[in-house]
Amino acid sequence: MVLGGLASVVGGTLLAARHSGAHPLPRTADGLRIIRLSLPVNAPCVAPMILAEQTGLYRDRGLKVEFTNWTDTPSLLEAVATGKVDAGAGMIMQFMRPLEQGFDLKLVAGTHGGCMRMVGSRRAGITKDISSVRGKTIGIADATGFAYNTFALLLKSNGIDPLQDVVWQVYPAPLLEAALMRGDIQAYADSDPLMYLAQRRSGGDLVEILSNLAVPWQGRVCCVVAASNTVLRRDRSAVLAMIDAMIEAAEICVADPMEVAKAFVQYGAIKAPVEDIAAVLRMQTHHMHPVGHDLAAEVAFYAAQLKTIGVMSADLDPQAFAQNIVDDVTKGEPMHV
Repeated sequence: MVLGGLASVVGGTLLAARHSGAHPLPRTADGLRIIRLSLPVNAPCVAPMILAEQTGLYRDRGLKVEFTNWTDTPSLLEAVATGKVDAGAGMIMQFMRPLEQGFDLKLVAGTHGGCMRMVGSRRAGITKDISSVRGKTIGIADATGFAYNTFALLLKSNGIDPLQDVVWQVYPAPLLEAALMRGDIQAYADSDPLMYLAQRRSGGDLVEILSNLAVPWQGRVCCVVAASNTVLRRDRSAVLAMIDAMIEAAEICVADPMEVAKAFVQYGAIKAPVEDIAAVLRMQTHHMHPVGHDLAAEVAFYAAQLKTIGVMSADLDPQAFAQNIVDDVTKGEPMHV
C-alpha cells in the first residue's frame, strides 16, 4: 500500500479515535500534538520532511514536529528505541541488523530510493563498467556500515565477489575524497550530496560505478522512518498523520524539487548551492513511499540479500522478520507474524 491523502481517508476510524490514551502526547499551547523526529540534517533526502514543517502540512494534521539531528547510527537507534525521540529517519541498512538483535522500535514507512553511490577515478582505470573495480581498493567510512552492506551486495549481484575481487579500506568520511586523490584508494562509496558534489569538483575524473538504484535494486527504497514503540502505543494516529504529511511533501518534491531544495538549504547542515540540492533530489525517487505490507516486502528483500554476505543470521526467516519489525500504522493494530 502507498499512502497519499490517506490520513483524511482513514479519518474518523483512526485519526480521530486513537490519539486518546493513558499517556497522551504532549501538546502545544494551541493544542497541536508534539512529535520529536530525528533527522540527518546533512542529507537532502530528508528535505520533504522539513518542507512539511515549513509549509504547515504537519500543522494541518494537528501536529507540531520538533526536529533533532543525529550524527551516527548508534545514537539514532538508541534515541528511538528508548523513546528519547518519537521517530527517526535513516537508511534501511542502518536498521536491519540492530532490529534482528532486538532494538525496540518499528519501521513505519519508506521514503524514497537513490541517495547513495559508488564512484571511482578514471585516472585509476575505473569506468562505468562495473568489472573495472576488480583488483581495486574501495574506500568506506565504516567496515560494517550501510555503505559496505549496500555496495557489497550490489557488487555481488553484478558478478563481483565483494570479499575476493576488491579490497575495502576504512577512512573517516571527510577523508575519503582526499584518499582517492592521493591514490590510496581507487573508488569510494558514500551518500549524497557528498558524492554528487565530489563528482562536480573532480572535473570529470570521478565516474559513477553503482548507485543504490542500480540493477537489481531499481525500484527499491533505501530510506525509512522508524517509530518508537512508546509513541506507537501512545498515539498511533499521530504517527500516521506525520507519515501522511511527509508523503504529501514528497509528492511536492517530485513535482517541484527546487521548492523543496530551498526549504532544505535554510535548515540543512550541508552548505551547497540550491541548484545542486535540487539536482540531487531529482535523482532520487520521492514518488516511492511504501507502508504496511509493501514496506515489509522491501524489508524481506533486503534481509534475504544480507543473509548472502553473512550480515544477517543464516537461519533468519526474512518474511517473518519483516512482518515482526514493520508496523502498519494505517491499521488500528500492529502487524503480526
